Amino acid sequence: MEGMFPAFYQGKQVTVDQIIISPSDLGMLRGFTIFDVMVVEYGRAFLWERHYDRLALSAQSIGLAVPLSKEAYGAALAELIAHSSTQELVLRTVLSGGPSENGFSPEPGRETFYILTEERHRLPLSVYATGVKLITLPYERYLPQVKFANHAISLWDLERRKREDAFDNLYVAQGMISEASQGNILMVKDGVLVTPREEVLWGIVQGLVMELAEAAHIPTQWRSISLEELFEADEILLTGSSKGIVPVVSLDGRKIGDGKPGPVCAQLTKVYLDSIRASAV
Repeated sequence: MEGMFPAFYQGKQVTVDQIIISPSDLGMLRGFTIFDVMVVEYGRAFLWERHYDRLALSAQSIGLAVPLSKEAYGAALAELIAHSSTQELVLRTVLSGGPSENGFSPEPGRETFYILTEERHRLPLSVYATGVKLITLPYERYLPQVKFANHAISLWDLERRKREDAFDNLYVAQGMISEASQGNILMVKDGVLVTPREEVLWGIVQGLVMELAEAAHIPTQWRSISLEELFEADEILLTGSSKGIVPVVSLDGRKIGDGKPGPVCAQLTKVYLDSIRASAV
């Protein structure tokens, strides 16, 4: 299966088995790795420019450098899509500190960088029709605006998620919510769409949804949200590049709103899908 999906490594297109990662790579030894994930829509990497900007900002924040310019990155993505056996793709970019002689200190210019193509597995339509359940997990991300590959805490909690039939974790620290393990949280209360900014990784779809809401004359606020406030929300939305907009109808076993996907979610889903179609023109 892997042979069907090309990759980008060391400035050229390769097969996955041609990617070589050193045993002394800081991504392996120290977890010093960032990444980004985007989907392909209508044969194009959706919102890839925004993804590149976030990746470059993450890298700069921790002293790494993306080895491709934005133009070269876009060209690499387009080439991978063109040579893939399907257009139902996820594009995963990985950047680590690279090999280190002392196993701790990054060595500039030796970063490990590659882009993978993976088969996209869309969520069942029932997820969007009936909504999902989240459960809280006490956790506060360090450097939240850096997209680190470290998901150890959510992997550690995976069995509990399965037992409780939860779609994802919601991180909570000192009574304040931040984000899910694989997406951003938006709350609708009294017609206003609210989402955190400072304590979270800036989500690509999160930002787009806020822009679309403003264009649709839905009032918006970027601000912190307490867990107690979230429990009283009229609607909760979970956003992410691979999932779009998912309605959340239960949090820690407590019903959100009337326990069904709400009208603001439906309205935003429509304009979000319209924006995807418009990107193909």
